[in-house]
Amino acid sequence: MALQQWPVSYQLDLFGVHAAASLVHLHTGLLLALAMACPDRIYLRSAFVFSGAGWLWRAWTFDYGPASLLAAPFFLFVMYGWTVWCAGLMGWPRPVSQQSVGRGDVARFALFGLLLYPLGWACAGYLVSQADLDTYAALNDGVQTLFAKHFGVSVVTLPLLVLMTERAQDLRRFRDFYGVVSAVLLVGLCINLLATFDLDRAGASKDLLAAILDQRFALVAILTGCVLQFRSRVVMAILMSTQLLLLFSLAQSTPRMGEAIGVLGLVKVAFELCVLQLLMVVLVVMKRDRDRLLDHLREESQHEAITGLRNLNGLCAELGSATSPPTEIAYLTLANLDRLAGGFGLRAQESLMQGVTQHLSDCVDSYHMGTGQFALLARNCTAPVQWDVVLQRVERYDFHCAGENLRLTPYLGVAALKGTLPEQIDAALDAASTAAQDATLRGETHPVFARPALLVDTSSANRDAMAVASLALAHLRAREIHLFFHPIRRIGEAQDQPICYGEILCRLGRADGKLLMPGTFIHELEARGRSVELDLAVIDYLFGWLRAHSSDLEELPRLGINLTGRSIISDSFRETLLGLIDAAPLAPASLSFEVTETEVIERFSDARRLIGDLRDRGCHIALDDFGVGTQSFERLRELPFDIVKIDGSFVRGVATRSRDYELVRASVAVARAYGAQTVAEYVENGEIAKCMQELAVDWGQGDYFGTPMPIDVLLKTKGEFASASSAAHRT
Repeated sequence: MALQQWPVSYQLDLFGVHAAASLVHLHTGLLLALAMACPDRIYLRSAFVFSGAGWLWRAWTFDYGPASLLAAPFFLFVMYGWTVWCAGLMGWPRPVSQQSVGRGDVARFALFGLLLYPLGWACAGYLVSQADLDTYAALNDGVQTLFAKHFGVSVVTLPLLVLMTERAQDLRRFRDFYGVVSAVLLVGLCINLLATFDLDRAGASKDLLAAILDQRFALVAILTGCVLQFRSRVVMAILMSTQLLLLFSLAQSTPRMGEAIGVLGLVKVAFELCVLQLLMVVLVVMKRDRDRLLDHLREESQHEAITGLRNLNGLCAELGSATSPPTEIAYLTLANLDRLAGGFGLRAQESLMQGVTQHLSDCVDSYHMGTGQFALLARNCTAPVQWDVVLQRVERYDFHCAGENLRLTPYLGVAALKGTLPEQIDAALDAASTAAQDATLRGETHPVFARPALLVDTSSANRDAMAVASLALAHLRAREIHLFFHPIRRIGEAQDQPICYGEILCRLGRADGKLLMPGTFIHELEARGRSVELDLAVIDYLFGWLRAHSSDLEELPRLGINLTGRSIISDSFRETLLGLIDAAPLAPASLSFEVTETEVIERFSDARRLIGDLRDRGCHIALDDFGVGTQSFERLRELPFDIVKIDGSFVRGVATRSRDYELVRASVAVARAYGAQTVAEYVENGEIAKCMQELAVDWGQGDYFGTPMPIDVLLKTKGEFASASSAAHRT
């Protein structure tokens, strides 16, 4: 009723009738807003009752005609139905969960709310007015009603609907670029307005309205800045106040100027206010949709796309918002999950990750850090976590898949969490993951707690290992390869005899820099699955070198080439190697491929296939590091080896006639039983060489017979080559 009685009087000049009326009916906008936002019609009906009471009070005060009083109840009933119908045309009311103003609502509101809805009120008002007024006065009254209802809807309905349906947001302050720009524009607009008119002279109100309209673009810029800086509710309140200020200035200008406002002037003002409001609402909706999209993306980024489990981003967000964060963080690693994926598929691996998270959900919060890796936080920060119990729960977890009951092999590392800053979280995670890695390497069945001194050493070693692996790969892919020849001599032959056997060794690096030795990079490349690339690069480089120097070579010795364990099981390596051998610049009988005993036993079927293909092409096969692995003579009996290389750890101790002496003797006997020759590694002096001769070892390799030399030594003639080897031996 208060909105209905608020006078915003003006005069409209139409059909020669000069009649004063209110320019804006704010209660009409409120009625439409209630019809759109409130599914329970009790609120709208109550508002219509109060609106009718207010109208009757005005009719009694201003002595309306009897026809108008009699038609009032029917008029209100019809307009109630009209209000509900127009709200339905705009797609309102909606369920509470869907009450949000969208971009499509703006267009429907412009058509049905700002045009059709006021037109219905105006037509009904014209029909009622005809009972007490003449035709021109009734038309004038109908047009005034049209504008009053339109401005009421324009000022109240859509802003109020946004106020009622938008969720609260944090109020932002003028802290960034948009805030500064908005403040500058506001000050500039005030200065321009003060410079445009003089409030003390006649016609000041007209000048004020004209000044405001002249600065409409600055006004739009200020409101746009408010949209970017403030929450939706504040923006809608500012928008409603701005429109009311403009309409009040327009209405109050007519009595002071002694003239009426024309219809075209009202249409212009109505159009500009509609554009202003719809533009601001569209900006508010776009900003809201953007914020919701950012929130959705932020939420999505905190979960793994496949498993749906929370990840590192979720961990940081959780700790950042925690009022009492935990003092410890754990890192859980599940071993051999690659075999689970290989045997049961990736879906089984995904189900396992989800199952472990659910199994631990009552005591710890789990965050997925990678395949088979979790960061764990205590769910109850007031009591210390028994990490032994957590580890035992994972060990006892039964994972059912494809009719099988599988048990896990977990390892747990624990570190102190000293704060919730990103760098503190990263440091704690690094410490816990390093401790978990240490537990995995040592096979610990209890949680491993991070020790600061150990962590520094381990982290430094890990960083150095990664740096070496990266440097080795860079040299390898740039073909910065340096091949060396390590002579292998027959035991007991004269040192001046030509060398007819040797092993190819690889160094990496630039010729003008320090070369990387095999012991520094082979293990790291194997751990990263890049040893196949190394083997192929060495063989390809060797064959390329032989082709380039074929005219300078007289008679090549047999060349031993090492193969790593991953190369044995790689089908692509096997196919590429056989292709290289078929196009090799030397006879396959001049090649001897060395495979280690441990790799052969663990990958027997793959090794058997590769060895058979190499033997079919005439290559020799050497079993390297014999004696250090878990021997399976039944397996070795099925593989055709030509050479058995006795590991140097046994050879070094034979001079003392200790147990190593007997182990070498047994190795020679095994090799003889399989029809293979023997090579003793690490023969470093004449005493060891004499023992090897006593034990009937066929070949010797070590400093006593010659140190590794650049492969270019093969370019020398036989005599020069033998002399170079003898010189190296004497050195």
